[in-house]
Amino acid sequence: MKEHRFLWKAFLYKEKIFLIVIVFILMLISMFYSFQQSIFSSPGYQQAYPNAGLEFFYSLFRIGTNPFIFILMMLVLPNIMSYDLLNMHQNHAVYPIETRLTRQRFYQEVYIKNMISSFLVVLCLQLGLLIVSHMMLAPIHFQSMTYPEGYYITTQLLCPNECLNLIFFLLLTSLGYALISGLLFSLQSNITNKYVYRCCGVIIGILLVLFPALIQGYLPYPDSAFIIQINNLVALGLEHVRENPFGLSHWSLYILCFLIYAGICYLCFQVLLKRRESHD
Repeated sequence: MKEHRFLWKAFLYKEKIFLIVIVFILMLISMFYSFQQSIFSSPGYQQAYPNAGLEFFYSLFRIGTNPFIFILMMLVLPNIMSYDLLNMHQNHAVYPIETRLTRQRFYQEVYIKNMISSFLVVLCLQLGLLIVSHMMLAPIHFQSMTYPEGYYITTQLLCPNECLNLIFFLLLTSLGYALISGLLFSLQSNITNKYVYRCCGVIIGILLVLFPALIQGYLPYPDSAFIIQINNLVALGLEHVRENPFGLSHWSLYILCFLIYAGICYLCFQVLLKRRESHD
């Protein structure tokens, strides 16, 4: 029990809370700026469309038109636990714990803890944005509405019930970010510079957004490239740039993309374990 308490205590300190608070403040600044520059701040818009509050909240997560929230999320992910572990590893501070718990068990526990922590941090950040948006910008109402044909955005993405849809969106996007956090965790064996690793989430996140568009021309079925686009996990159905590949539903596309990334995470984590066992 002492080993476990020491293990988790090593990842909890005031500077990390300060970092998350700073990121949230930057998200709020981005949200207020986006609201002022959008149609949602136009006089009478919120009265004309009862779901204007939900429309605005979802629009914050559209990577193509509002990338700032996404960039800030990807900035915070490697700094929740992964950076600390890399730093502890390079300082040899984890060796006594690895000896008592075994290296494999130690990394497995930290890996799972990192994903759970990432899920909770992202969920709290999103809930914070939702509450501030509701209280200060555009009140959120759960009123199903019929949209005009060709309307540029709808709020019923996953199911016709607006309240359930919002719950699903918050949980699924938080789970998607947690999975990406697991991938970043596993890349420690490839990105060994601590200072580069701090901001590697932003670089990798942008690559995962752009990579499918870059390779689609080289594939027999170009649409298949977009199955692995990170938007499917963290901005499900919000981009409206193209139809889902192969006519997949939002649910099917999310599950398929999630399984692919889960497989990649597992393989990368096994490589991390093997390298730690071989070179330490």
